Formats: sequence, structure tokens, C-alpha cells
Amino acid sequence: MKFILFLVIPFLIVPSSSVDSDTYIGKWEIKGGSIIEIYREGDIFYGKIHKRAEQPLSNFNGLDNKNPSKELQGRPLLGMIILDNLSYNDGVLSGGTIYNADSGKTYTVKVWINSDNTDLCYIRAYKSFLFKTFEAKRVITN
Repeated sequence: MKFILFLVIPFLIVPSSSVDSDTYIGKWEIKGGSIIEIYREGDIFYGKIHKRAEQPLSNFNGLDNKNPSKELQGRPLLGMIILDNLSYNDGVLSGGTIYNADSGKTYTVKVWINSDNTDLCYIRAYKSFLFKTFEAKRVITN
């Protein structure tokens, strides 16, 4: 009996690996210098462009030039929502989309935070079974 308790007790005191939904809220810097600000309205999460990369790949004039909709090509990238309609479930944000202003395309997205380092976030964009994952670091503001 003591042997069984010895095996079971460590599993009872191990903290949950789930990340709280409030942990996602804040600014996150992606390689290259772009910063996305993740925020919540009710139970839905969004992310908007807070800062553009120092050397952007496209849209040099700061406008959404690659958007397939002509009427949206003149909108500014700063402040534009690129993470849309995400829900929190079991420590992960999912069920929404991410807009890539460099290509004008929208993808399914999943966002999660490293439970060992809550200042590290991963953003994975999906197209069918293909995906690309971006690492983002929390921007600490004073």
C-alpha cells in the first residue's frame, strides 16, 4: 500500500500544465521586430499589429497592399486585427484565423504559451495539413 501511495502522490501534486487565459493578454514580439498585441473582448481573443518589423517583407508604405479585396488595400497595417475570433480552451487559443498581410491570405491558427516559460508564445498558421509556426516573446513594459 505504501508503494502505491509513493507512486500516486507525485501525480497529485504536479501543477497543471494549462496556461490561464489572462496569460495571453499583452504584446508579443515576433522575429524581425513585429509586435502583435493580443487582447480579449468577452470570451473572444484578437490580435492587432502594434508595431511593424524594422525591415518589412512587403507593404513598404504601411498599407494592406496585398489584400485581395481592392477596397481594403488602402487601410493602414498598424492597429489592424490579424488574429481573429480565437477561443480559449484547455490552455490554448484556437478556432480562429490569422491574416498574413505580406501575402494577403488568411489561415486557420492555433496559439499556445510554453507552460515552463510564460513569456514564450507560439503562433501556428495552418493551410490544410501544412503549417508554419512562429515564436513570439512577451514584450515587457514598465
